[in-house]
Amino acid sequence: MKHLFQSKRGFTLIELLVVIAIIAVLVALLLPAVQQAREAARRSACKNNLKQFGLAIHNYHDTHRVFPIANLPSVHDSGSGDNSWRGFSAHAMLLPFMDQAPLYNQIDMNLRYDQGVNNTLNNSPIPAFLCPSAGKFPGAEPGNNYAVSAGPSLYWREPLGRQIGHFNYRRPISFGDLNDGSSNIVAMAEILSGDNTGAIFDPERDLVRGIGFVPNKQAFEASFVSQVDLDAYGTACLAGSGNHHSHTGREWMNGDGSQTVFNTYNTPNSKNVDCHECTGCGWYDSDGVWSARSKHTGGAQVLLGDGAVRFVSENLDLLTWQRLGHISDGQPIGNF
Repeated sequence: MKHLFQSKRGFTLIELLVVIAIIAVLVALLLPAVQQAREAARRSACKNNLKQFGLAIHNYHDTHRVFPIANLPSVHDSGSGDNSWRGFSAHAMLLPFMDQAPLYNQIDMNLRYDQGVNNTLNNSPIPAFLCPSAGKFPGAEPGNNYAVSAGPSLYWREPLGRQIGHFNYRRPISFGDLNDGSSNIVAMAEILSGDNTGAIFDPERDLVRGIGFVPNKQAFEASFVSQVDLDAYGTACLAGSGNHHSHTGREWMNGDGSQTVFNTYNTPNSKNVDCHECTGCGWYDSDGVWSARSKHTGGAQVLLGDGAVRFVSENLDLLTWQRLGHISDGQPIGNF
């Protein structure tokens, strides 16, 4: 006599493994699409941040008839000379035009950017200063992923005749100075912040210090620097990477190179490391080479003087990139 109830047959081990394998394949197929969708959203948010900067820059000009300089002088320090490495950034000056007027109104311009109440305010995170793709600066400081362009210039304490970027050390620029046309001039671009450890050198994020310019400094003062010279300096900097800073992109209130300023010598995401010549400077207060960098594949997003945001390829012709940084070189710009 047959049993009224018979046990149901379960999955065999082989069948279970096949199901798991199928699920794994589906996940492997879908994961890149999900990651691409997330990066597209992050890239879009990053682009919108630069658009906010563009509006703020134009509104600042409407109010003051000039754009802010990149390093507003601070009070004297140690009794002699002005330590402008403690001066205020263009970002700080733009705060009222980026819905940050309450924060700006608390800044004491009679103090250094890192003194008193300013030091506390400097640690205020501002979402519009951070690109979601870049990751947060791993420290107490808020981080910053956007820098104003000093053009193909060494920037720090350069003579007025060599302050040729949209934003400069001491030379204020107005729309009337943008002789090459605002749509053909880089105003800002993305940068990356360091890892804040200093233990392991990261050529993509860190800055090497104390390396003199090779073959000579005059080559870099000529604005349009050859790839050969840039690579020679990059090689020298890489060899000296034992002396490096991992605090790039750390402070949005600081008007120094690699904090809120970059220059257009190397093309975006250059293999040449960021580097400056100073050995005894207290921070980033030096002539140097600081490149636009991003975590977006293939290039970086750039704000032009007319407020447009463009994605610029890391394979862009070098001379075209350098000319995009110069406000009045008078030469035609190729496709970019």
